[in-house]
Amino acid sequence: MVFKRIKHREGDIFVIPMHDGRFAVCQVICALYGRFKKAFSFGVLSIGQNQAYKGEKTYLPFTNYRGRFEVIFTATQNLTKGVWPIIDQRPLSEEQQQLKYFNCAGHLYCGDEYIRNLELEEYNQYTVMGVAGYELVQRYLAQYEDH
Repeated sequence: MVFKRIKHREGDIFVIPMHDGRFAVCQVICALYGRFKKAFSFGVLSIGQNQAYKGEKTYLPFTNYRGRFEVIFTATQNLTKGVWPIIDQRPLSEEQQQLKYFNCAGHLYCGDEYIRNLELEEYNQYTVMGVAGYELVQRYLAQYEDH
């Protein structure tokens, strides 16, 4: 079942078709509508041969040059055009709500809400808003082999 909705929302479950024929089932963490309205963040619930997921509550970890992370920022275009279809909706857990905090150029945000300037030693405590292009998203997803 695909939800027909123009705007994505926090908690939406959507599917990214992968280049290798598998599917990544993901959940919107931050649906941004303010100054970052062309981006959103998400976590990956599962990667497999079909679009099914078992109600996972934790996100798969990935690595890049900064280290390990669970939250990916990317542009909204594939969601709004239906290339990545929304298939379900589930509220974020309290733990998942904490992932809405991110560092953008040394400033702390929680979703669209500006919180404060970060101290230099706090920078690494929060996910950095680095918007990944669609190919980089595919490379992150490809870090997982079939189980």
